[in-house]
Amino acid sequence: MTVMSNNSNLANSSRKEKNATSDCLLIKGRSYTIPELEQEIESLEEEVTTAKDEIRGRLDDLICLKTNLREISLEQQFDKFIERKEDIVKKAVYLNKCLLHFVVKSYYDDIHRYKDYCGSKWANNHKQAAYTIKWIVKFKPVQIRENYDSGSVLSNEIVDINLIFALVCAFSFLNRKSIDLIFKEKKEVDKYNLSLPREKQEKEGKQSFYDKLLYNLRYRPFSGKQLIAIFEALELQCSEVV
Repeated sequence: MTVMSNNSNLANSSRKEKNATSDCLLIKGRSYTIPELEQEIESLEEEVTTAKDEIRGRLDDLICLKTNLREISLEQQFDKFIERKEDIVKKAVYLNKCLLHFVVKSYYDDIHRYKDYCGSKWANNHKQAAYTIKWIVKFKPVQIRENYDSGSVLSNEIVDINLIFALVCAFSFLNRKSIDLIFKEKKEVDKYNLSLPREKQEKEGKQSFYDKLLYNLRYRPFSGKQLIAIFEALELQCSEVV
């Protein structure tokens, strides 16, 4: 009986040793028991959470600084934009700075999401142009004054003022060759349309790239990615023009 008991103790001891060995895991050159591994995971979870909070805080600070700088830039662009307009347009509209803030904040949120998704560090000029248009058109920061007397009719330029301003801001990101091509083609199309008899202008008239873009912004749903593709195609077209 004693021998059997000793054998039983040896067997139990052997099983415990075997189980202890099997519970150890080798990860990146370090040996862990299961409890040690669980404790290490818990510790790393806390470190990662703290690091994420710090990064989010720094990112919020970065976006805040960028937002303020971009708002100033857009205000300056608006001042130059409206200065070239006729008095009737100048008196009709103003830039709502609260809405402008939402434009810029949403713009940077979009840009940072896009960079995170693509793994890129910088947003190229096509992305900047596209998301500038997207958010100006959505929030419409250029507002018609409440006390503006339109004489019962608003001109197309006043109605479309946000779309026009969005394109002006977006074009500032494009290269000179692309901008020149857009307005050269528009000038040629407008000249052709004016050469047609009035009764034929509606049926036989052409539409320039600029006017097509304006039309789509006015009437059709669009995304930032679609606009990016349009500006990339435009640049490609410019590179093929001798």
